[in-house]
Amino acid sequence: MKRIIVLILMLIVKISFAQLKEKTFKYGFVDQTGKEIVPCKYDGIATFENGFAIVQLKGKSGVVDKTGKEVIRCIYDEIINKQNWIAVSNKNTKTQYLIKSSDVLLTKKYDDAKTLSPEIIAVKLNNKWGFIDVIGEEITPKYDEIIEFADRFAVVKLSGKFGIVDQIGKEVVAPIYDHVQNFKEGFAVVNSNNKFGVISEEGKIVVPVKYDMNFYFKDNVSIVKQENKYGLLDNEGKEIVPVKYDFMILNDELIQVKSSDKYGLIDKTGKEMTPIKYDAIESFKDGIAVVKLSGKYGFINKEGKEIVTPKYEKADDFKDGLGAIRIQVGN
Repeated sequence: MKRIIVLILMLIVKISFAQLKEKTFKYGFVDQTGKEIVPCKYDGIATFENGFAIVQLKGKSGVVDKTGKEVIRCIYDEIINKQNWIAVSNKNTKTQYLIKSSDVLLTKKYDDAKTLSPEIIAVKLNNKWGFIDVIGEEITPKYDEIIEFADRFAVVKLSGKFGIVDQIGKEVVAPIYDHVQNFKEGFAVVNSNNKFGVISEEGKIVVPVKYDMNFYFKDNVSIVKQENKYGLLDNEGKEIVPVKYDFMILNDELIQVKSSDKYGLIDKTGKEMTPIKYDAIESFKDGIAVVKLSGKYGFINKEGKEIVTPKYEKADDFKDGLGAIRIQVGN
């Protein structure tokens, strides 16, 4: 008898679990007043992202907006909801992208999308890239690539050439160069036929595309090279120091120059700080640099003054206020 009772109880438990498993739920959304905005008719829902939420019905996904409108019908196998765009796809079909703009989902579908800034989105259609701004206006896709976007500007590629567009798609630098570096501190370096120049954010050619080396502006000056000679430009493209030296390199706050196998120092205005007479000048350490002259070593400071006349067999960099020296004694 007890065995029968146990079996009956086990059967009741199994039936109860089966009934529990058969329970189904439907989902929706209410607003802060308690009003049902999205009726409880979906099999699953996700949280809202910038005005839109993914919903599921009968194994398919769609999208609703905050008014409860189903802006994308539940016909897709997968939907990805990002801040500025929504990607939809079915098995064996390519992913398509719809752009969000001011709480409106644009109806045109693109082959790819990427957020460049809060104000602009890059979109791809028929293997060409364009832009959509924050109000939904499209700059017709025509570029082969969008290389990077930084500080309101994007480097673009068209027919193998590079240029720069601003955040509303206006071409600041026409895509006619072999390479372009994005704007930094208001200036962009361009390269054509292995010659370099500089263009301002206004699209003005600041430095003609004629120099043989890349530009590196520091404290508003850049060393340039042309026909194996070096000079110095300011950031308005003016030659502070004519292109006349055999070599030039920054040495702390000064510029080390070479002429006829001799070295000297100039400042960033072109003023000569030391005569061009030394066989070598080392890097400044603790404000002092080792110099070599006629096989002997000494020291100079940043004013170009010889604090120790070159007379030692060897000298090492200053450290903790002292520099090591060496002289020869005996044979």
